Amino acid sequence: MEPLKVLIVDDEYLIRNLLRMRIDWKQQGMQIVGEASDAAEALEQVEQLHPDIVFTDIYMPKMDGIELSERILERYPNIKIVVVTGHDEFEYARQSVKLGISDFILKPIRASELLQVTAKLRASIEQERGREIELVKLREEMERSLPYLKERFVNQWLQGALHEEEVREQMRFFDVSIPSGMPESQVAVIEIDAFVHPYVTEEIPIMLRLQGLQHVQAYYQENPHIIIVMDTHNRIVTLSIASQESLVAQMELLQEKLQHSLTLEGIAVHVTVGIGQRHAGWEGLCTAYREACRALRYQAFAGKNQVICFEDLVMDGRNHNQPYRSDTSLLQQLQFCVSVGAGEEALSLLAKILAAPFSNVAQFRMAAMDVITECQRAAMEQQLEGDQVFNKEAVAMMLMAEHLPDLKMLLEQHVRTIADAIQSKRQAREGNLIDQVKAYLEEQMGNAEVGLSSTAAAFYVSPGHLGRLMKKETGQTFVEYLTQLRMKKAESLLKQTDLKGYEIGDQVGIPDPHYFSVLFKKQFGRSMNEYRNVKS
Repeated sequence: MEPLKVLIVDDEYLIRNLLRMRIDWKQQGMQIVGEASDAAEALEQVEQLHPDIVFTDIYMPKMDGIELSERILERYPNIKIVVVTGHDEFEYARQSVKLGISDFILKPIRASELLQVTAKLRASIEQERGREIELVKLREEMERSLPYLKERFVNQWLQGALHEEEVREQMRFFDVSIPSGMPESQVAVIEIDAFVHPYVTEEIPIMLRLQGLQHVQAYYQENPHIIIVMDTHNRIVTLSIASQESLVAQMELLQEKLQHSLTLEGIAVHVTVGIGQRHAGWEGLCTAYREACRALRYQAFAGKNQVICFEDLVMDGRNHNQPYRSDTSLLQQLQFCVSVGAGEEALSLLAKILAAPFSNVAQFRMAAMDVITECQRAAMEQQLEGDQVFNKEAVAMMLMAEHLPDLKMLLEQHVRTIADAIQSKRQAREGNLIDQVKAYLEEQMGNAEVGLSSTAAAFYVSPGHLGRLMKKETGQTFVEYLTQLRMKKAESLLKQTDLKGYEIGDQVGIPDPHYFSVLFKKQFGRSMNEYRNVKS
């Protein structure tokens, strides 16, 4: 830090000189940049020199040190002021603390007191400047983070995680102007993906999405009614608020432009858009977003590179039926049951999902798409491959079904097939793990430190999980299995060697002779000596 600038104010030259000569200012990290013999001159030098610290006498002609301090602090509240006063003036000076004066020095001026005051002032200024620097850094960081904070806020809003007042407050914070009452809004979700060859880096899809985002932002830069963010699935979300224009025509033009401008040599770029219906109110935006996402998922059987409107999927063109709405809770439960191989529970949940009052074919096809999507997620999560993940022929049959009973039967087969495949894989994996644990215990039997925790750690599983698997596969707890293993080995050594009891205990991992004897007798119904004599 640069030397702190000090100004000395006193109508007596001797006092000013005494302050200057009393200590080594440079050693204190300070530099005397000026002196003044009265308050008027002091105010001029404050304006010119901008000192960090002012030492002022309390009694001076025309304007005393207290009034001078008040004038300085009015304009420069960060300047530290030290009043130099005599014992008979001290009580008067002390009453001025409320002005913001930092400290007092009593005459006659002693070097030790002056050093103490300057050290305290320097520490205080360094601390304040450190806080100021930190605040500047925090402001700069917040400025840089504003786009990400805004994106996070909009995503929370879309997910329905915020109350209306929270939305309004954050809209004000991010300076997003919307009319009061939250009129109708509409949401479009744009998905950009690419078929990447093995020789192309994984950065290509990321770069394509960022380029796409820039194109969309440029397209809507003059439109105050549009908010554009990336959602948590790296899709471009366009929110149209309080606009009378429909997003459909805009998105059809934008989708074509994106597909043309993002085309790269040797890479197939797909741009698909899902659009929700218009909804009023704060919560309506969440509904519109969910609808747009559902419309986008319809590309699995409608094809990519299209603009898909939710109302075309779920609304009967002849009358306005209520749209089908996903039961998120049931679907999440279904995915969990399938992913753990619980086929019966999954089928029970499927029955609840299909019990919804569908009013047309399109609606129960949307329900089928929900179920197929959750099954696919479960299969991919459990790393199933090939047709087990997505059997195109089976999916096509389900989505072409014209009657709910046919669709229900096909979906039950689909759910059962994936759940059974996951269960088979899980059982094979668990059985293989137990075989490895058994071999490990045979090898490590003589190590007295071997136990459930250490064995679980060796195979990177939790002790509770390993204990449950051992009980399931062997019918014994881990400790029971290990003890029986050790006792069988002990019996073999007792038969085939002349080793003493404590030596056998050492070799099977039970070094405590008494404990080993107790276990042996409990296992075989007699002591080791009795057992050996009978066998002889």
